[in-house]
Amino acid sequence: MIALTDRANKDAFLKGLKSSMETARRLGAHTLIAQAGDDLPGKSREEQKAALIETLTAAGEILEGSGVRLGLEPLNTLIDHVGYFLHSTVEGIEIVKATGRPEIGIVYDVYHSVVMGEATAEVIGGDIDRVFHVHIADHPGRNEPGSGDIDLKRRVDWLVQHGYQGAIGLEYRPLAASAATIAETRRMLG
Repeated sequence: MIALTDRANKDAFLKGLKSSMETARRLGAHTLIAQAGDDLPGKSREEQKAALIETLTAAGEILEGSGVRLGLEPLNTLIDHVGYFLHSTVEGIEIVKATGRPEIGIVYDVYHSVVMGEATAEVIGGDIDRVFHVHIADHPGRNEPGSGDIDLKRRVDWLVQHGYQGAIGLEYRPLAASAATIAETRRMLG
């Protein structure tokens, strides 16, 4: 994973973004997903955050008018992504807002957020317009909805009631046949 927290990676990322944007347009995809990368030793958090904001701002300029947006994804650092830079939804929203670009938002991954002890309403608040895509999985285990302790229906309902109209990606490890878990997830969230 290319670290967007390192200014040395900016040009390579933006070059790849241009190509990805064209592919997304051909496929009718409206949101691309980016990850910040790992926390870099020897660089302060503020220096890394500034590099991330700078790169995302330039990304927004590239995406302007394309119909394609970029979602930055906060990940949990307690189980799945130890050492990852961006582990807070609130900080993710602060970063994308600092770009001043409407093309830049977040991917709100309910599983990662719950692992980090976040409550959906508290971390999203009035910034639902900055949520470009949602991922779901249950916890513990990162398996299909209904296999763990997360009240995914309540969290997804909150997002929808507050204006989220985008896609919900199923990003889990199924314990049963995939088709069955997808059907059950649709029934549960419907």
